[in-house]
Parts: sequence; C-alpha cells; structure tokens
Amino acid sequence: MGQVPGAKAWLLVGDGRLAAHLAYYFEQLDVPCLRWSRRGPPAGRETGWVSDLDEGLARSDRVLLAIRDDALEPFVSRCAGRGPRPWIHFSGSRHVPGARRAHPLCTFGPALYEPGFYPGIPFVVEAGGGELGELLPGLPNPSVAIPGDDFPLYHALCVSAGNFTTILWQRFFTELRQRWGIERGLAVPYLERTARNLAGDDPGRALTGPLARGDSGTIRANLAALDDAGLADLAGIYSAFVRRPAPPAPVVAS
Repeated sequence: MGQVPGAKAWLLVGDGRLAAHLAYYFEQLDVPCLRWSRRGPPAGRETGWVSDLDEGLARSDRVLLAIRDDALEPFVSRCAGRGPRPWIHFSGSRHVPGARRAHPLCTFGPALYEPGFYPGIPFVVEAGGGELGELLPGLPNPSVAIPGDDFPLYHALCVSAGNFTTILWQRFFTELRQRWGIERGLAVPYLERTARNLAGDDPGRALTGPLARGDSGTIRANLAALDDAGLADLAGIYSAFVRRPAPPAPVVAS
C-alpha cells in the first residue's frame, strides 16, 4: 500500500516522538520518506536523512511537519516558498497559513508500537482542506473532517482526556509505592480494566464507586483523607469532579 512507483519521497521534518512513529509507519507501508531536522539525525541512524533542507525539498513532493506547535508558522512562512506543495502539519491546536492539517487522534509514547496498530489511528482533518487520501496518499487510516474553527476545542478535549488522566495515574502509582510499597505492576490491572470498561459497548456505565452510587458519606471521607494526607491538590481535583454536571438522563422508548 505504498505510493505509485517512481513517485518522489515525502520529506518528514522533525526528530521527536511523533516523527519517529510516523517514519516507522511509513516504512511499513513502503512509502518513500526522507527526514530532516535542524539538529541532524540521531547518532548512528543517518540512513534516510538529508543534511540539507533544500536538498530534501528538491527531492520530495510534499512536506510533513512533525515539529513543535510554536515553530510551525515561522517555519512555513520562512521555507514554504522554497519547496513543493502540499505542506502538511499534525497539530490539533494551530491553524498554520500555507499548510494543511491532519491530526492523528492518538497518543505517542517513547517506544514504537506494534505495526498492526498504526493503520487504525484515525486522522482528523479540516473540512474543506482536503481528504486524508489527498494529503497522505497510501495511508489506509480512517479519517473524519471537522470545521477549522472547532480544532482548538477538539484539541483541548484531547489534552484533557489523555494527559490529565495520565497525570492522575502517574500520581496514583507514585503514592502507592512511596506510602505503602505497592509496586505499579499490582495496580496496572485496575488501569487496564478501567480502560476496557470505557472502550466497551456501554461507556456511560463505566463509572464505579461512590461517584456512581452517589454515596455522599464516602465522598466526604475520601476528601477528608486526602486533606489529612497533605494531598490538597488531589482533594481539589476530586471535588471538581464531584461537582461535575450530571449526565443527561437516558432516553426511554415509549
């Protein structure tokens, strides 16, 4: 499922996590890809990298920007006139004049994933900015288009759901280990079961414990325990979620 034989390569700019995952995925798809970063290639991994940006631009038919959000607009403004079209970035939060957008709805850790995982990653593109098959031809991934003005909210929701829960789980693992010597491996099944319940057929019923039961006495005791342990920040988070708006009532068929 690669590009048409004889087509020019794509130029992937960046050397961070996202760039590493994308390069690995493109390799699985036999999509020709050159790489460039202002810091140069990682030591011992020069294959496929170009040392000069202009060389990479001349040898490619599209430019993919996997760089920091703050660097996107200055980079495109400075360099887009020197290279091919289209220029594509992967930011969910930034509108970048002169570049189109394809945001992967996924989180990318320090280790590469199993090859079979990548084709299932959805890409969110901007309505009217080109379909995924036009932006990244050869990718079999699902995609959905949303209005460009909605991307800031969409990205804020992504960050809230993915990163805030990660911070809470990291803190949970740390507190268990430091206070009682409970190692992370013993708590991982709790994390995995929580994720599976959310990913199941009825995510609206994934909530458990006193918040699901409306057990106000247990909630008060939880908050007091957190305060007494010097965990006022967690008590504040707990209180905020207790005060969350109630979910809409289920629709009952007449």
